[in-house]
Amino acid sequence: MMRGMLIQLRALGFLPTILLIFAFAACGDEEGEQTAEAGSAQTDIELVMPTGSRLVFWYQHTRTREEAVLELIAEFNSTNPYQIHVDGEYAGDYGAIYNKMMVSLQSGNAPDLVVAYQNQAMAYFEAEGLVDLSPYMSSPKWGLTPAERADYVQAFLEQDNHKGVQICFPPNRSIEILYCNLDWLAELGYDAPPASWDDFAALCRLARDRPFSRSKKGARSLGFLLMADASRLASMVFSRGGELFDATSQTYTLNTPQARASLKLMQELIAEKAVDLVGDSDEDLGEFAVGQVLFIVRTSSSLPYVESAVDEGQLGFAWEVGPLPHAGAAPIVDVYGASIGVGRTTPSRQLASWLFLKWFTAPAQQARWAQASNYFPVRYSTADELEAYFEENPRYQRVFALLPYGKAEPSLPGYQTVRRMMEGVIVDVGQGGDIDRALEQLERRANATIH
Repeated sequence: MMRGMLIQLRALGFLPTILLIFAFAACGDEEGEQTAEAGSAQTDIELVMPTGSRLVFWYQHTRTREEAVLELIAEFNSTNPYQIHVDGEYAGDYGAIYNKMMVSLQSGNAPDLVVAYQNQAMAYFEAEGLVDLSPYMSSPKWGLTPAERADYVQAFLEQDNHKGVQICFPPNRSIEILYCNLDWLAELGYDAPPASWDDFAALCRLARDRPFSRSKKGARSLGFLLMADASRLASMVFSRGGELFDATSQTYTLNTPQARASLKLMQELIAEKAVDLVGDSDEDLGEFAVGQVLFIVRTSSSLPYVESAVDEGQLGFAWEVGPLPHAGAAPIVDVYGASIGVGRTTPSRQLASWLFLKWFTAPAQQARWAQASNYFPVRYSTADELEAYFEENPRYQRVFALLPYGKAEPSLPGYQTVRRMMEGVIVDVGQGGDIDRALEQLERRANATIH
């Protein structure tokens, strides 16, 4: 009834006045806060106080990253002037968090802050589980100054923005990149990673025929291990100038020349035994470390894991990272990462959640988080805080320079389902399936998920 009344008042032009009255009436009244409209007008936000709010933050981080995020949370808890207290909780991987969130939205026990990929966040928002962060970002009292707003990588903010609604906020990002064994590359007569897909294919065939001199005897020799992962296919399509989604028609564009060329090349190289499909998620890393595969494609956040694996492999080869081969003069890279959504709770807790996000994405905190997680920061000025880290980690700096060339995967609620379809197509085609039929079915089924 209240929602219907507000809609009628908005139509009559009385809503701003009524909301202001409601805001004064609700000051200090927790019950009033519980029934207040989340994501309310800017005048409401200016009157809200976050003092004493206790928040729950669901994340997926483990090991070193969890230690780092808990340290940052503890610092925020002890230094923020409003006595806001954040309780960080490991809630499982992204899939587990999604399942828990959908159940929690039904029971009314959702967290204040939740890690989510864009398509997952859209599902939460459509279920009225998240608030629009735009009013908080633009609030004169609590928001970002024009200089602060300009300091964020705009493409990252846009990934979380749907039709003017800021569904969630980016704490970090990653890039799909190519990892290459430089010493083996030199043995094959090349002095740099391949810039084109033709050169990539030629090197894969050479690697099949001329194993790395330091690799173990009798081990297989391959150019590349292809993981059945939607982001691998998206990266290849983007690198050829293709798209996965048309914003104008609001339809998936998966049956394209770029997708066909990407799958055709992989299918041919697999048939020629220069490339193989990878089953286990770490199989590519293990074989790269012992010199059995020339290239792997992984997220940039894998940099420390690749370094450790190569060290443990004890072959002592030089390796490098860079963009995937590309069709144009400039690379196009798949930039992605989970963001953080603010749950629809009370005005004070929602504001407190926003203040934590604002603090977490400030340059000083971003620099610490980047070094602990190997993710990329979301603010340009963080680079000033990372000069020493860049010197110690030149590969990280080289990939950091690729951020302006980023392109995002679709953020529709059903994209998780579409990703699984894409992965099935990779396996089907890799095993010799008909590419035209697979892509036609993929596009049709993907568009059926749009509602």
